[in-house]
Amino acid sequence: MTSSTDQPNSALSDSLERGNENGELSLSRDISYSTVSKDNLTPTLKHYVELKDIHPDKILLYRLGDFFECFFEDAITVARLLEITLTGKEGGKGIGRVPMAGVPHHSVIRYCMDLVRHGLSVALCDQVETTPSKGALLRREITRILTPGTIIEEGALSSRQNNWLVAIVIEGEEWGLAIADVSTGEFRVTERIGIDQLSQELGKLEAAEVLWSGTEIPRWCPDDLYVKYLTRTPFEIPQATASLLTTFQLASLDGLGLTNLKLATRAAGGLINYLNATQPMPEVATAARLLLDPPNVYFNGDQLILDTQTRRNLELTRTQRNGLFQGSFLWAIDQTLTAMGGRCLRHWIEAPLMELSLIEERQQAIGEFVAQRPIRTALRKLLKSINDLERLAGRASAGSASARDLVNLASSLKNLPTIGFILKDCTASLFLTLRKSNPELANLATLIHETIIEYPPSTLTEGGLIKEKVDVVLDALRNQLNEQNAWLSEQEQIERKNSGNSNLRLQRHRNFGYYLAVTRSKANSVPKHWIRRQTLANEERFVTPELKAREGKIFQIKNLIDQREYEVFDNLRKRVGQQGQPIRAAARQVAIIDVIAGLAEIAANRGYCCPKLVKGRLLSIDSGRHPVVEELLVEERFISNDVHLGDGNDLIILTGPNASGKSCYLRQIGLLQLMAQMGSWIPAQAACISITDRIFTRVGAVDDLAAGQSTFMVEMNETANILNHATDQSLILLDEIGRGTATFDGLSIAWAVAEHIAKHIRARSIFATHYHELNELANSINNVNNFQVLVQETGEELIFLHKVTAGGASRSYGIEVARLAGVPARVVSRAREILKTVENNTKMSK
Repeated sequence: MTSSTDQPNSALSDSLERGNENGELSLSRDISYSTVSKDNLTPTLKHYVELKDIHPDKILLYRLGDFFECFFEDAITVARLLEITLTGKEGGKGIGRVPMAGVPHHSVIRYCMDLVRHGLSVALCDQVETTPSKGALLRREITRILTPGTIIEEGALSSRQNNWLVAIVIEGEEWGLAIADVSTGEFRVTERIGIDQLSQELGKLEAAEVLWSGTEIPRWCPDDLYVKYLTRTPFEIPQATASLLTTFQLASLDGLGLTNLKLATRAAGGLINYLNATQPMPEVATAARLLLDPPNVYFNGDQLILDTQTRRNLELTRTQRNGLFQGSFLWAIDQTLTAMGGRCLRHWIEAPLMELSLIEERQQAIGEFVAQRPIRTALRKLLKSINDLERLAGRASAGSASARDLVNLASSLKNLPTIGFILKDCTASLFLTLRKSNPELANLATLIHETIIEYPPSTLTEGGLIKEKVDVVLDALRNQLNEQNAWLSEQEQIERKNSGNSNLRLQRHRNFGYYLAVTRSKANSVPKHWIRRQTLANEERFVTPELKAREGKIFQIKNLIDQREYEVFDNLRKRVGQQGQPIRAAARQVAIIDVIAGLAEIAANRGYCCPKLVKGRLLSIDSGRHPVVEELLVEERFISNDVHLGDGNDLIILTGPNASGKSCYLRQIGLLQLMAQMGSWIPAQAACISITDRIFTRVGAVDDLAAGQSTFMVEMNETANILNHATDQSLILLDEIGRGTATFDGLSIAWAVAEHIAKHIRARSIFATHYHELNELANSINNVNNFQVLVQETGEELIFLHKVTAGGASRSYGIEVARLAGVPARVVSRAREILKTVENNTKMSK
């Protein structure tokens, strides 16, 4: 776990002593912004240190001309992390040169993102005026604070995953949680009891940043989270309530559903207050500018509960072995074509539904797309051209959208009515609202296209953004500039004639301005009123008094044009920002359509069926297949299997050798149950499935060395969690309970666990084991049945058939599996001898 107090703050070391060209030391040693005498600093550095005192835990980047610079410890840190040159700047009277590092202003955000990825927060101090008062420094202020949970810039975020900022308030075992994705506007809150549930929720979110009003490392926090320690005041009820009411312009919290959720209210208000603090400029000092939705309250019973272990075992978003996306469940079923759709599908996977009617609504929509291939194909073709409307709207509202952002936004908005037209004949209830388009958004798209050129530049302050005949003032200025350009062309011809030099050229240099260029051989014959400006290897450059006078006028007009273009653009961007909520509403409709169309695509192409959802405790699947393994198999055909649980058959004891497919079978059943509650079709011939409240899996275990826990202790912790929280509505999938200890201890534990599940919990369960002795349970408990994974023995050959069938295995085949794995023949032979001896001794003891 990292925290905001982990910011490097070391003094200068010997390695920072840099020599100048004369071999003299150029940087002062052992100097810190917090200990240096402010009175002796230069005015610029004094202002820097004053701002640094306010933001000691952040990297401070300070605008000086075309660069953002940092000094003292920050310069050392930035130079090391960004791999840029560490230089120095004169610090002031008796101080010497202090460390300095900087990045170009036009690419500062890119460098800031690199710092944020290292877990740092960055404060940007920018110029807020173009012309200083006489004798004063150019005014600079903190305009932006970037932290892992508040970034919204393009390229800084994973396009298909939310970037969650989380705030937590805890009292005893009760906790309130607020989560927000500033880039998409999603804002959710909840309040529950049980710290273990908080850990599970945080594990699911994979938060970028956690706000916590404590002073110690909380025990509920996963190791890889970035925790920001804040004061308690913003999380108190009066301040939190005021923040929420002001932000969402409300008279009371009743309409938000937070009236009786004090801890959730405190978390939400603290989060809003933190967002306000990261947007310090007055014109953006409100979270509403960041376009957050009003907080949506979600409750424990709204979603199928998947604990951290289950998500890991089912490999929902990354593989268990190496943490890769490829090979995960999301990888196998993600056919979405938009960034919004990708995030929506991830959310559906992480939070499957519990409400039968909502699940069936999704099923029906998928079914209509499966049946209507032309509609599905046309729709998916159009979706490819839809950009990330949610995040584009967010950047527009925050005032950080570029001209290219607005053009991309307009292109996408322009296609929304076509989506509605394609869906016009669809009858599924989910499409009734989705096929309606907002005419205001189409008008906004037209306005953007009529205002901004088709391929605008990346910069906003150097002109070249706005089309002709958009703004009267701008057109007038451009006419003046055209007149000046005509004078320049005319002047070039006049000077050619007067000088007798037909090769003379009138040109412009960005730093030196306009000049007359002639070859070196003609330099001595130029008119006497020409003034030499620059000498190059092959040419001489001159100016004339008339050209110099015109240059000032031209630059003045050009600056006015650039300024006016930015004003026109900024007004348009603000207008787009005002439509942020409708744009995001449309984006979320597009996301749902994208997910439905993608799930329909795999259902149609992979032979999926629509599971029948029923009340009760039934889980019946005919010829089910693992959705991921089936995709990974290239040359082989996946062997399908049935499962029938519930209605008197609550627990299956599943036996069979290692590598025969038991673990795959368990994961397959868990994924098919999850897919059904997502509203998706599933890879099977037919299915009849009831809603489950939780899926528990225990498939494999590893040491937790950091916590001092062995494999067996981890296994027992996971088993205890299942036995303490499962209900008769749960689905339990267990693999090899008891294998981490001595044989008879392990068998005893496995027997007792299976017996407890069957007799007392009565959850639908599959218990995979090598202890074939557990088959005896079916003889004494009527809701237990034995199944096995078939193998075929031919002499010493062992062939895995990957087929699950009724009946129990009479042996474990461990030695045969060892032989197949390549264990030396001598070891295998000796193992068989030992096995016979052990079996004989066991029989004699009986």
